[in-house]
Amino acid sequence: MEGPQNPEHAGTTRSGRDDGIQVLRRAACALDEIATAPGQLRLVDLCGRLGLAKSTARRLLVGLVEVGFATVDGDGRFSLGERLIGLSNADAGTITATFAPVLQQVADATGETVDLSVLRGGQMWFIDQIESAHRLRAVSAVGVRFPLSAAANGKAALALLDDAAAAAVLAKLDDAQAQRLRSEIAEIRSTGIAFDHDEHTVGISAAGIAKRTAGGNIVAISVPTPTDRFHVNRERIVVALRQALTSAAWRG
Repeated sequence: MEGPQNPEHAGTTRSGRDDGIQVLRRAACALDEIATAPGQLRLVDLCGRLGLAKSTARRLLVGLVEVGFATVDGDGRFSLGERLIGLSNADAGTITATFAPVLQQVADATGETVDLSVLRGGQMWFIDQIESAHRLRAVSAVGVRFPLSAAANGKAALALLDDAAAAAVLAKLDDAQAQRLRSEIAEIRSTGIAFDHDEHTVGISAAGIAKRTAGGNIVAISVPTPTDRFHVNRERIVVALRQALTSAAWRG
């Protein structure tokens, strides 16, 4: 039988664990910032965004580069590393395969383009799409990232974040936009549906949903369409998205 744990040793163990968690959190925050502006941020930029001393930020970023989670170019600008991108792509492939039948159901029910995206680095990363057969249609390139503040999928994801995380996103906006989004977040949390009325792209409106999967990812499905047609078919789109929210794919 083990004897009583040495209190001094126990405190050291807890301290070491807490330090390790802090490093992981800082690394995750650094990667989030790099993902939002790949190939644009230097060490000084990341110091400011992370609120870290230059020496601390340098050690953190050197470690991320060494393990392949980040890369740095000749001008000192950081991007996500191939090792991390490979992991993300594998994850995206699994999500895409899981939700393919759901996207098809929404496309069949609406006759419109349907997008699949996942929250990554504080933005919505588009990973799959079914294009509408209409000659005039909305098309987003798979692989692009949309902000949380203007697109329907981003707003739906934003409504899933806890209050502190949502506040951090809103803090980067001007007062008027932040106040408008606060009201929208409350409504989205109540209804489950987010809307974009000519906000991300003039002439295109959309509705979207988002939900956490069993694996912890925040995945969104959105239906963008030319605004005139969106107003005509809004209820059909909303019904199809509500049906998608009941799919077993979220639990897969």
